Amino acid sequence: MRESTTGALLVLGAAAGFGTIGIFGEIAVAIDLRLSTLLPVRFALATLVVMTLGVARGWALPGSRRAWAGTLALGVVYTGMTLCFFVSLRYLTAGIATIVLYTYPTFVVALSAAVLGEAVTRRKLLALGLATVGVVLVVSGGTVEVQPLGVALAIGAAVCYAVYTTGSRSLSPSMPPRTLMIGILVGTTVSMAGYGALDGGLALPTAADEWGVVLGLAIVSTVVPHLLFYEGVSRLEAGRVGVVSTAEPVVTVTLGAALLGEPVTVSVVAGGALVIGGVLVVQSGGDSGALPEAPAVADSEE
Repeated sequence: MRESTTGALLVLGAAAGFGTIGIFGEIAVAIDLRLSTLLPVRFALATLVVMTLGVARGWALPGSRRAWAGTLALGVVYTGMTLCFFVSLRYLTAGIATIVLYTYPTFVVALSAAVLGEAVTRRKLLALGLATVGVVLVVSGGTVEVQPLGVALAIGAAVCYAVYTTGSRSLSPSMPPRTLMIGILVGTTVSMAGYGALDGGLALPTAADEWGVVLGLAIVSTVVPHLLFYEGVSRLEAGRVGVVSTAEPVVTVTLGAALLGEPVTVSVVAGGALVIGGVLVVQSGGDSGALPEAPAVADSEE
């Protein structure tokens, strides 16, 4: 029981860390920090730290060309998800963008049925319905300005995340979770560097506030949550991991209101509750696939 409680607290801490991503993203928009600087440097720093820890702790790298190809491809998908999410922050509050992103388990249901041959149960359909109604409430109600392009980008991020999650689940039986994570981080860093080179050229942050955002994303939102998560999942069953991880959008909405003054309306709260409820319905039925915002694997370690 003590191990389970410790695991839940560690996973909760990880969800809180992942929940800061949208906040740092909003600050980056406010200070006009280019994504071609922010994201490549974020992932390069995070990968460097994780690889250093991996060497110190003896974590294995992907051991074959096929393993590297699979993990690098997932890194490219994760890059697409990250770009869609961060661009959506130009049009949406951090809380709303994260709530819409958290519809991804419903897309996982569809992809798992189509690609992995998993059954579509009534429970999964109920979860899909809850998430859909929740997004409609978030988008259509209250005084918060919600731009359709931002919603489309956040949904695009959710679809990419679902592809990433489904792909991770298909690869996870063939390699240890940390090995998969390292390969995906490398793939994300390489593809982000390619994006940065095409979008105006790679560059380091110049001002102190820019470095603050980049380091915050790399350490607070990426490295620390990863470490907490891996410690937590070794003590907690997969189904409960997904349930505890639903704290992420709650953290984002709360921090957005407290730190950035983002409005929180009744429709946003109600819609967010329905989206989270959809995730809980899926998880309570033993269907994993709910991941925090980080390159990792459902079921086995996230």
